[in-house]
Amino acid sequence: MRRQLRNCLIAAGLSVATVLPTTTPASAVVVVDWTSLAIAAAGHLLSGGGSDDAALQAAVDRIIAAVEDAKNDIIAHTDRIAAADVQACARQHTIEFTDIDTMSRTVLQLWAQSATGCATLATAYATAVQTPQAVDDIGRVLPALFAIVIAARGRAGLVNGISLVVQDQIRSYETVVAKLTPTDCVKKGNKEPGTPREKWWECTAYNDDWGQSTWVYAPAEPVRAQAENAATRNTSRPPLLAALPQLRALGA
Repeated sequence: MRRQLRNCLIAAGLSVATVLPTTTPASAVVVVDWTSLAIAAAGHLLSGGGSDDAALQAAVDRIIAAVEDAKNDIIAHTDRIAAADVQACARQHTIEFTDIDTMSRTVLQLWAQSATGCATLATAYATAVQTPQAVDDIGRVLPALFAIVIAARGRAGLVNGISLVVQDQIRSYETVVAKLTPTDCVKKGNKEPGTPREKWWECTAYNDDWGQSTWVYAPAEPVRAQAENAATRNTSRPPLLAALPQLRALGA
């Protein structure tokens, strides 16, 4: 049953992952579903697939191509990270990743271990940092960084630690989502003569973006999460929140 579930996640990852063509102008942002790309590779390995299997090779090749296309955008977000050590290692591994096929097996394994250390450092940083902007900055880098780590470990044959890498990815996503969830939320109400009372939530995110839930009539209750999601639409929170169910299913 677990293998069947993971196979479904792999298929979903391959079909959902989106990379804009390499002809995209340099000024445009390349949109990539990093988590689906990572799931395609990790799911194969966790299902018992080998590092030399064609399916894994294809999944890793997709991540390499995505990093090549989105490298400038990844580095731009990396450069905003407040912690110098996290910024440096994330930048280094983004720059070097697309050359992994030129590395010897020994060098690749050492490089993959170093990239794993960078991801664990980024996870610890996300846990420690409290400033919302700093949390948002690391949240924009985590998906690509974990995709790089999983791809590199898969290519290097370092399979045994993949499940722990996925657990770190889940933990880091949960941390960013929780810290960027708006606390400035108010339940509103309105009563017109002859009509039931209307209720809704309004939230303001740390960047002053405002969001509102769907209005409902009493006795129904409005959904606060709708307002939270609307308010954080321009942060790193929505894609991480949306990816967590797939990651949790993969790591189960």
